[in-house]
Parts: sequence; C-alpha cells; structure tokens
Amino acid sequence: MSKKRPHGQPSVDTQLVEIYDDLANEDEEIRLKAAHAFLIKFSPKGNHSSEQLFEALRRLVRGLCSGRKAARIGFSVALTEFLSQQWGALSNTEGTLQISRLIDVLVKQTEATGNITGQEERDHRFGRLFGAEAFIKSGILLQDNIPAKVWDRILDVIYEAAKNKPWLREECGWILYETVRTLSEGDHDPSIIQTILGKLDQFGLTKTPEGIAIWLKVQGQSPKVELPAGIWQNESPLDRKEKSKLAKILKETTSSERSDETSAAVSQRGSWTSRIHFAWNVVFSELIMAKPTRGTKPQSKTITFEAFWQEAVDEQLFASTSSDERKYWGFLLFQQLFGSAPRDFLTALFTPNFMRCLTNQLASKERYLHRAAEKTITTIINRAKSEPSVASTALRGLLANSSDKNVSFDKQTKTKTLERLMALCDDLSLRHLVPELCGRLLRPGAMDEKNSTARRQITIDQLTFLLQSRQSSTTQDSRSLASTALTCHILEVFATYSYFSLKDPHSDRPDSPLPPMSARTQDTLKTRLSTCLASILSRSPNPAIFASHVVGIVLRHEADERMRSVLDFTSTLGDTLSYARTFLENIHKEESSEPGDKTSLHAFQLLYLVTLLQIYNGDADAISMLEELQSCYDTLFERRQTVDQSGSEALIEILLSFVAKPSQLFRRLAQQVFTAFISDIQHEGLQPMIKVLETKENLSGQDEMFENTATHSMDSSTTDSSAAEEVDMTNGNGIELSSDEGNGSRIPSESSEAENETKEEDEELLAFNMKLAQALKTRPMNGDTDGAGSEDSSDEDMGDEQMEALDEHIASMFKGRKKTVSRKKQNMDAKKTIVDFKCRVLELLEIFVKKRHRDMLALDLLMPLLTVIRTTTSSLVSRRACNVMRNFSKLCKGQKVPHIDKEAALVKLLKEIHVEARRESSNAHASACGQASLLVVKVLVMHDKENVRKVVKIYDEMQMLDPQCRVKKSFYTDWLNWRNTAKLALENAGLCQL
Repeated sequence: MSKKRPHGQPSVDTQLVEIYDDLANEDEEIRLKAAHAFLIKFSPKGNHSSEQLFEALRRLVRGLCSGRKAARIGFSVALTEFLSQQWGALSNTEGTLQISRLIDVLVKQTEATGNITGQEERDHRFGRLFGAEAFIKSGILLQDNIPAKVWDRILDVIYEAAKNKPWLREECGWILYETVRTLSEGDHDPSIIQTILGKLDQFGLTKTPEGIAIWLKVQGQSPKVELPAGIWQNESPLDRKEKSKLAKILKETTSSERSDETSAAVSQRGSWTSRIHFAWNVVFSELIMAKPTRGTKPQSKTITFEAFWQEAVDEQLFASTSSDERKYWGFLLFQQLFGSAPRDFLTALFTPNFMRCLTNQLASKERYLHRAAEKTITTIINRAKSEPSVASTALRGLLANSSDKNVSFDKQTKTKTLERLMALCDDLSLRHLVPELCGRLLRPGAMDEKNSTARRQITIDQLTFLLQSRQSSTTQDSRSLASTALTCHILEVFATYSYFSLKDPHSDRPDSPLPPMSARTQDTLKTRLSTCLASILSRSPNPAIFASHVVGIVLRHEADERMRSVLDFTSTLGDTLSYARTFLENIHKEESSEPGDKTSLHAFQLLYLVTLLQIYNGDADAISMLEELQSCYDTLFERRQTVDQSGSEALIEILLSFVAKPSQLFRRLAQQVFTAFISDIQHEGLQPMIKVLETKENLSGQDEMFENTATHSMDSSTTDSSAAEEVDMTNGNGIELSSDEGNGSRIPSESSEAENETKEEDEELLAFNMKLAQALKTRPMNGDTDGAGSEDSSDEDMGDEQMEALDEHIASMFKGRKKTVSRKKQNMDAKKTIVDFKCRVLELLEIFVKKRHRDMLALDLLMPLLTVIRTTTSSLVSRRACNVMRNFSKLCKGQKVPHIDKEAALVKLLKEIHVEARRESSNAHASACGQASLLVVKVLVMHDKENVRKVVKIYDEMQMLDPQCRVKKSFYTDWLNWRNTAKLALENAGLCQL
C-alpha cells in the first residue's frame, strides 16, 4: 500500500531540475542538449497551461541572473528559443496581447532589491540585459501587431542600463547595433529604427562609441530614416570637420577631456578591457567602403582612411604620452586591419608613432607590450605568406617609417622581419621593390657623409639579402627570366658605384648619387659584390653569365667619358684591359663555335672574369695571373692533343693563390674550376697541393709558402728556428726507420703545445720581472729572488741624470718586451693562415677523391694525408684529413677500386704505410693508417687474388718488427676483421686459402 503525498507539498519534476542544471554547464555541447530537451518538454504540442509557461519563463529569467558557471549563456539560448516557439500560446489569451506581461516578468525577476552585494547586483543587471536581448532575438517584437509602446519599454531597459552603468554600455550598444542591422535587412517598420535613433539622443549617448556605430549603421542601411539635425557636421560622424572629435570619442576620453556639453553628462565606460570597442571596426569598415574606385569621384567631405588612422590611432593611441593600455589597443587595431583590409590601405598603417612604439617594444623582452608587438609581426608575416604581394607593401612601410633610418629595423628590434618579408616577395613585387631600393641607395635622404653612409650600408645589405634569397630559393620561380633580370640589375648597381663615380658629381642624371658615394660605401659595395657572386657561384647552373654581365658593365663604363674609374690608369694597365677584352671575345667565339660539353670552358671563363675584377679591387697580382691564365688557355683548349701537363699544373697554382685568400668567393670559385678540370689533373698537378700539406704551421712556414721572408726581421727567423727543427724531426722521410729505432718521433698534441707555450711565457715574464727589479733596485714581483738593492733604497737618492738614464733603460726594456709579444702574435697569425690554407686544400683533395677514386693517381695522396694527420698541430686540419681518408676508403668498395698496372709500387706503398703506422701518434692517425693499409690491400687483391699471400706476409713482418706494440690495437683489429671476411669469400670461390 503506497504512502499518500502530504497535502499541500508540490511535486518535483526531477527531469526539469536536471535540465536547468545542465543549462549552466561549462561544456557547450551539454548546454545545447539541455536547451533542446527543454524545448521538447515545453513544445506547443504539449498543451501546457498559461501558468506553466509563465512559470517556465520566470525560471529561465532567474537563471539569467546566476553567476554560476556558464548559466547566463545557457539560459539565454533556451529563453530565446522558448519565446520564439511559444509566441502563439502567449500572444492571445482571452483576445488580449500578453507581451507586456512578459516584459513585466523580465523586469520583476531581474530587479536588484534588498541587501545584496555588488556582484549580485551586477548579475541581476546582466540578467536583465541578456533577457532583453533574448526578447529581440526571438523575433516576437518584430510581429506586425506589436505596438510602439512595447518597443519603448524594451528599449528603455537597454538605454537605462547603458546610461547608468558604464560597464554595460558596450554590451547595450552591441545589442542595439545588431537590432538595427536586423531591422534594416528585413522588411520591417522603419519607425522602430527611428525610435532607436531618437532614444540615442534622448539618453545622451549619441556622441559615444556605441552611438557612432549605431548612427553609421542607420545612415548606411536605412535611407528612409530621418537623422536628427545639428548633432554632426553634414549629419555624418565621418565628416572631415569631425575628425578630432571622432578620435577623442573612440579613444574614450574622460568627461573632463571633452569639450561638448552633451557628452559631458555621460560618464566614462567601466574599467579598461583588453579588447577593442566594436565601434572601431564599424568606423574603419565605413572608411574602407567610402574610398573611391577608379573612375569615380571621391567624397570630398568624408575623412579618408589614412587621415583618420593618423589622427585617431597614431596621434592618440600611439602617442608618446599614451598609456600602455591604449597602445595595446593600437596594436590590436593594427593586427585586425592588416589581417583583413585590402592591400591598398596597408601602407597607411605604418605611421611614425606606431613604428617607434613597435621598435621599442620589440627591442627588449622586458617591455610590457613585447608580446603584443611580436604578435603584430606575426600578423604581418602570416598575411605575406598567404598573399605574397603584401610582402613588398609591408617592406615599404617598415623601411620608409623606421624610427632610426641610420640603423636597420632588424638590428633595432633583434628580429629578422625584413629578411623574412624579402624572402616572401614574388617576382612581380620585386620588379618595383628593387628599383626603389636602388633609388634609396643613390638618394639616401641625408646629405652629410656620416648619415648617408650609414643609410646606404643598410640598403646595400638589403639588396644583398634579396639577391641571396632569390638564389637560395629551390622553386622554379627563382630561375625565371624575371628573377635573372633582378639579379643582373642588383649586380649592375653594385659594379657601377663600387668601381666608378661621375666626373660631375652635381649632374642632373637620375643615376647620379647624391651625395657622392664615400670611399667606405664603395668598399662595402665591392665586398657585397663578391658576396653576391659567391652566392650565385654556389647555386646557379651557369654563374659565368652573371660574371660576364658584371665585367661587361665595368668595361662599358670604362669607355664612358662621363665616368671616372677608381683605378689610376697606366699604359700597362690599359694594354692589359684592352687585351682582356679581346681575349674574352675569343672565348665567346670558342663557346659558340662547336657543340658539346662546355663545362670546362665556362669554368675557365668564370675564373678569368673574376680575376679581371680583381684588378679593380686593387689586387697587385691580378695582372700577372691574367697572363698566366692566357697561357693556360692555349695549353688546355688550343693544344689539347699534346701531352703537355704544364697547363693543368699552372692552373692548380692559380687556384691555390685564390684559395689562400680569405674570401668565400675565391674558395667556391676554386672548387668549381677544380671540379671542371679534374680529369686533366696528373701527378704534377697534385704536387703543389701536397706541398701545402707539408708546410710548417708557423711563421717560417708562412714565409716559405708565400715567399715573404723579407718582411720579417732576423730575430723572428732565429726565434722560429728551434720550432722549425722540431717539426723537421717529425716530418722526416719516415720509410727509413728500422725496427730497432727507439720509440720514434713524437709530435706534441695541441694541449701539450699550449702548455709549452704557457710555460715559455711564464719564464719570459719572470725574466722580465727580474730585469725590471734590477733596474729599479727592488725585489722582483714574486719575491722569491733577492733584489739587487736593499728595501730602504729609494729613488730619492738618485740625481736627475741617473733618473733620466733609468727612464731610458726602462723604456728600452718595455720596448723589447713589446717586440716579444708582437713576435708571438705573428706566429699565432701565421699558424692560423697556414691552417686555413691547409683546410681549403683538403677540400679540393676531397673533391679529387670523390671524382677520381678509381684512378691510380688517387693513391698518391695516401702518404701525404697520413703525414699531415700526424704532424699537424691543429685538430681541425687533422679532422679534415681524416675525413678525406675515410671517404676515400668508403668509396672504394667492391669493384670500385683504383686500377693499377704495376703492383711493385703498390707493395712499396703498403710498406711505407706500415712504417708510418709505427710512428707514435694519436688514435686518429692510427685509424687513418688502418684505413689506408686496407685500401691498398683491396687494390692489390682486386688486381690479383694471389697477392693475398704477399699481404699476409707484410702484416706478419710488421708484427715481428713491432715488439713493443707501438702500433695501435685498432690497426690489427681492422686487418683481422677484413682477413676473416676475405678468407671466407676466397675459400667459397676456391681461389686461394689464407
């Protein structure tokens, strides 16, 4: 028997309770499902009573006033759809309109009464505003039979909240703005819009950001509505005369800052928010649409986009006196407009105050708006990626309005913004950008030498990066005719103004630099020209085209009477250039005469062209090198049938002279030419490179290599003699060592050498202190040695003549000390020069090994490589040489080994390698010896399988001659591993047994 429910206790609908709870859930999907369940429960087919519907309405309105989770959002959606769905049931009851009763429920349920907290009051205010919005969005107020007083009531709710609660004004304005948009797009009574506009003036909100947005929407989409007179000039907030007032209103200045009485009665909106007011977007959208297209006349009374941005944003938000909060709004506006505005408007955004603020904020991570500035740069880059034509627009803006034109924007901000934008430019954009940059190079905008030089330096670097970025691009677009033309244009400008100047510096020619190029700028242009050619050399399939273009420009200007060359012409130099011009014509004829592979000819042409340019760079050896190249040309191309190898040997000597110079262009040029002529190189051609590897890494070695001993004193030669003798001992023939020769010579490592140098420096310093103490008659600084005089000795006992003599003596001591330090620095510089030279020669040898590893000639490099690994004092040289040996060994696998005619020489080479392995050295040297030995073994066995027995015998003899086990264990381990593998292979083939 069931219990009876107590009388008077209402029943609880648990399903409805769960729905109300889910409407406040923070998960949007759960909220939408709950709203859907609520609408199903109160569907028109449910035959609900009027009281039940009104009770549900009251419950939804109360939910709008809740600050719990996402209750306001969920209940607002449910209320909007509920009003729209139930309008038929709520509109007519006993023949009377019930919409007023609905508004009464909204007002009553959202009234903040009693002793409540400030947060509770805010919740009720928001609930009433959300409820009013739900009434409008539901469409129940847009019915034909809705009287005007109903609209008055709902609008009064919104306007009163906007006037009395500044922190609600923007939300109120947005609701009214959307209402006007909805009414304008549909076929509705324009009197409602007229009422909205009238109440805007009635509540004193016309000259607020919300009022401006609503006014512009009405003005643009509701032509039938009559605008109130006397508020704006020509009834438009966008009138030119209203520019300053409009800027101050959108900036949201305080009432004390405003000059008009109407706005003074309206308090400023609530606390600062991190989002910009929607009125900004409305105003800028109107200004963008107001810009005249081609063929139409501009609206003369309307403010332009550029003028408004300058006034309202640059001079207001980005002013030096503006707060960080207002500058943040400025960054947000820039990000929105740059991301969406048409390209024609983007240049106007890069104004002086904005650029100053952007530069300052990017310069340091400690800046308050650093992240906002970074996001601004990200917006620019992203738009440029999706629309490459925008990249040049952004570049113009950043370059033209830089806060410090003497320092690059990237250097000021420690970013690579300009470089990234240049890399994103397409050919069409570069057609206009490159001439603009060249014009900036000629006319930097500063007449004094210091500022003009600094600005030209920036422009030169930008043009250089543009050329390099186009060359490094892997797309087909980088090899297009347009890209080639731009590259040639940049090279032409660099060549013209680095080697020539106008005889009349005040000429009216458009290509006349103003002010004239300084010597520093010309030197920079020469350096950048070499950098550009080096970039082209490494990436272009035929770099001789560009080098020929540069030389052609130079020779053409040489014949121009209006141009003055940087060279002081002599009769010899004139004859050289004249012959060079004729020689180049002969090369062009040779190039077009016979079909076939012209790789070597193009490489030689490139070498000759670059050498010719070195005359203008002031290279004293360039003329003699040209003569040598002309002789090489006769040998290499015109007498190919002869067996004369002098041409390739002379060419190698010339390439080594290029490699010896610290230039990326010369290094890449030498590698490319060496690769092109690698098939012509014979034994004599390798000897100059081997000689470089044998050079001592000190001052005497540098003098011997570059034949410059006359420039150093006899003292330096004497000082280096002991070091030279030490290296001579370690750099002996090697193959004459017998099994009973001690432990062999030992080359000190870099660490031990550094320790010896430090020890020598300490000894020299101690000796210097002793001499100084003796001269001053005091104790030495370390106090370990008794001074020559007593402690109470004083310079007061000396006379004037003694003091002068003492001064001269001390001065001579310090002068000698300075010479010693200078001599050590010369040794260090010489070592660095030789080490760099050896590394570049090893790069050439690596190319040789890669291309000709199956040639018997490549085996001639084994002993020089092993020797340099053992004797060098540089770990860099040792690693490079080990890499060459390792690559040589890897390339010679299977059948890919050098072919030999006589095995006797190879057996001798194997024995020499074993003698080299017995020399005490590093692990790297032992590993290289093992690789070289196995390589020779492979060649011998491949030539004749019977040579296996000879090889085994040689290894056995080596073990017998090495009783003290000076050879590293890895040497024998590698041999045994190879022997076991080869044994199995030979036994399977039935050829030989090990």
